[in-house]
Amino acid sequence: MTTETVLRADAMLTPAGTITPAELAFDATGRISYAGPPRAASTVTHDLAGHALMPGLVNGHTHSAMTLQRGASDDESFMQWLATVQGIEQRLTHDDLIVGLELALVEMIETGTVAFADMYYWDETLIERVRAAGMRVFAALACNANDNVAFPSVSAMTGAEVLTEVERLAEKYREDPLVRVGFGPHAPYTCTPEFLREVRERALAGNIPIHTHISESAAEVAQIREQYGKTPGDHLASLDFFDADVHAAHCVHITADEIATFAATGTSVSHNPVSNIKLGNGIAPFPEMIAAGLPLAIGTDSVASNNSLDLFEELKHATILHRGARQDAAAVLGPQAIDIATRGGAAAIGFPDSGALAVGRFADIVAVDLTVTAAAPVPLESLVAHLVFGATGHDVRHVFIGGRHVYSDGAHQTLDADAVRARAREVRARLVG
Repeated sequence: MTTETVLRADAMLTPAGTITPAELAFDATGRISYAGPPRAASTVTHDLAGHALMPGLVNGHTHSAMTLQRGASDDESFMQWLATVQGIEQRLTHDDLIVGLELALVEMIETGTVAFADMYYWDETLIERVRAAGMRVFAALACNANDNVAFPSVSAMTGAEVLTEVERLAEKYREDPLVRVGFGPHAPYTCTPEFLREVRERALAGNIPIHTHISESAAEVAQIREQYGKTPGDHLASLDFFDADVHAAHCVHITADEIATFAATGTSVSHNPVSNIKLGNGIAPFPEMIAAGLPLAIGTDSVASNNSLDLFEELKHATILHRGARQDAAAVLGPQAIDIATRGGAAAIGFPDSGALAVGRFADIVAVDLTVTAAAPVPLESLVAHLVFGATGHDVRHVFIGGRHVYSDGAHQTLDADAVRARAREVRARLVG
């Protein structure tokens, strides 16, 4: 007989809606075996009275090691900001990347994120740090040209060598439920058409996904129009780039025709509202993306352009930003946003068995404290609205990923959070100095 781990809580957010009171169980494989009202014969292993259970959040786009650049350039325009953070990147060492990554893992776990899509420098050491922490990652190795060395103080690998390394790592981790490896060509304005074609061909040949930036700023769109006479999305389409499995970040300045192309090709998009507006890049046509049926995620981008990895904050902005801009309270609904931040985001970045509290899915579970002031006097029937508009990452008390209890009653189980924070402060002082 399979031994179950059984959680009891005041409420639970299931695909069918809120269940109150609630019970959720998972087996030794880390998959959910029951999600519904309490069963009389259950042996409760975790009494979470005063909590609501929800699917773990999914960060659709970030650069996790850039936690070390938090606050480095808070009031500059996009291109000035880019120059500042790239200048710091040239001084990063491999040990620095480990520190920056682990700081991001600490912040993501304690604010309820269970999986993330990341574009930066990646190797086995860094991937194994994520696995040890218990999180899921879509790790895209950043590159922009065959002869370019993107992180010279970290590795001497050229872009051509990065492409080969992606193929090796993708094969190594192909069956790993926590890891997905992909190509990370930075953007159409930093990659030549020839390089993008090569990435596409290798992605198709190896069944390897791609993660890239598209139309993040108006300046990028103007540059691509001047060079190729097309918008970035149309330019990539002319290269048959979307024949591959592409996950795009930002897409702030995409047209209706580009949205149609993305929908037709199954191209997924990460909407990163806080980063987009903080850098003054604009507001993406998120409601149109939803209406077109695009595979969607919600992301933070790096903390260098956001300052926080709290997806609850991103979830709220992804809803209210578009309501205010359009003067329409129905522009993006709370249930739509939370579905995208969980089930939709998990599918978009390649973990379709995560993102929902349903039988057979991975037990990727977050327990949110309902005894905090911001949750009073919210009725449990309004749980979705509270999670979207009232809750923050500070309300997260427990996190399970694949059934593994990685965050218990506010304490990390897989990371030494105090040590990570201390090391991050030391590295940042050296980088700034």
